[in-house]
Amino acid sequence: MKRTDWQNAFGEVDEDFHLRLRSTLNELEETDMKNRKNLAVIMLAAALIVALLAGAGIAASQLGVFHMLDSADPIVPLEGAQELVGTNLGAVENDLVKLTVEEAVFDGQGALVQCRLSPRDTERYAMFNSFMQDAPEEEYITETVPAEVAEGSQEIETDDGVYTIINEAEHSLLFNGVPIEFPASWDAAQAANIPVYEENGAIYYGDYREYRVLGRRDGRQTIDYWISVYTGDDRIELDAYDAEGQADGSVLVWCSGFADEKLDAEEIEVHVIGEISVDGVDTMLDEIAFTLPKTDAERRCSLQPVGEGKGERFEILSGSIIFTKVRAYMALDYRYEQAEKGEEMGIDFRLYDGDGNRITTGAGNCTEVDGIWHWNMEMQSFAEIPETIWLEAKVIGEDKTLGRVECRLIEE
Repeated sequence: MKRTDWQNAFGEVDEDFHLRLRSTLNELEETDMKNRKNLAVIMLAAALIVALLAGAGIAASQLGVFHMLDSADPIVPLEGAQELVGTNLGAVENDLVKLTVEEAVFDGQGALVQCRLSPRDTERYAMFNSFMQDAPEEEYITETVPAEVAEGSQEIETDDGVYTIINEAEHSLLFNGVPIEFPASWDAAQAANIPVYEENGAIYYGDYREYRVLGRRDGRQTIDYWISVYTGDDRIELDAYDAEGQADGSVLVWCSGFADEKLDAEEIEVHVIGEISVDGVDTMLDEIAFTLPKTDAERRCSLQPVGEGKGERFEILSGSIIFTKVRAYMALDYRYEQAEKGEEMGIDFRLYDGDGNRITTGAGNCTEVDGIWHWNMEMQSFAEIPETIWLEAKVIGEDKTLGRVECRLIEE
C-alpha cells in the first residue's frame, strides 16, 4: 500500500485517460497551493499514550474505514468509534467491474470512506493504478526508463543556477542565459550535475527516470481506475487517498478529509464516482450517492496560553480542540516572524502532554491573513481531556525548534 504519490507514473493505459487524470490532479494541486501551505505532519506517539489508549480504545488496523489513521504512529479511535460507522452504503457495476462503498463515518468535522473496486472476472483481470498502489516485484513486471522532456521551452532552477531547455525542431540548452552543450548520456549528466541530457535526438531528464509497470506476473490483465469521493459540503475536502490491491484482484480505496471548523450539520451527502480504462476504452461508472449521519456528540475545548505564550519569533494567540471518538481536530492562531535566512517552509507544531510525552498528530494545513497564521490539523483524541498540553514550534524541513508554550484546555 502507499499514500498518494504525485511523482509516480500511471499504468500502461490509454494516454487520453491519463491526461484527464493528470489535468484534474494538477488543477487540484494548483488550487491548493494558491490558498494554503500544506503540512505533512506525522509525529511520534509516546509509548505511554499508546498504552493508555490501547486500554480504552481500538486498534485502527482492525477497523477497515480507519485505515487512513493507521500509519506508523496511528491515531487510535476511542472505544465506541466502531458504532459510528455506516456499512454497505451503495454499489454499482457494469460488465467489467463492481464498485462498492463498504464503510464510511462522519464525526461532525471529518469523514472517512472505504470503497472496494472488483473485477467481475477475477481469473482474467486485476485492478491496478500505479499512482495509487505499490507494485511488488513478486507480483508485477516493472522497468525504469529515461524520462523524456516534453516539447517546448522550460526552466529548471538548481542551486548552481537556471537551466533553460528548448526542445523544439532544434534543441538548445542555456545555463544562466549562456548556451552550453548537452551531456551525451545519463552518466555524463550525473557527472556534470546537469539536469538533462541528449541522446539519439531526444532530450531526457538527467536527475530521475520514469518508473513503469508492464504487467502482472500471473498473466492477469490490469484494469486501470480512478475513484473520486466528495461531499455536498465544500468545507470538507476528501483529498487524502490510499489504496491496496487484494489477492482476488480487487482493490480497497480509502479517503479521508476534514473541515477547518466544526460543521453545524447532523448529516452530510457523500458522492462516489469511478472510472476505469481497459484495452484503451474508458468507462465512467454510475455515481453512488448516500447520506451519512453524525451519530455522536463531540466535545470542544478552548486553548489558552499560560503566561505570554511566546517562543523564539512566535506567539500563540488562541486555539481550540474538537474531540470525537474517531479523532480530534485542533485550530490554532499564532504569529510567526520568519528568520532573515532559511525557514522558507515556515513552522509547524509538535504536541506534548503534561508529562512531556508526544501526542500523535496527522495531516494539517495552514493559512496566513494580515500577519496571523491559522493552523488546522488532526490529532489523537482522548477519553479524558488533559488539563494542559505543550506546543513546540518546529522549522519545517530542518532539525530546528523555536521553543515550547504551555496551554490550558478549558472544556466548554
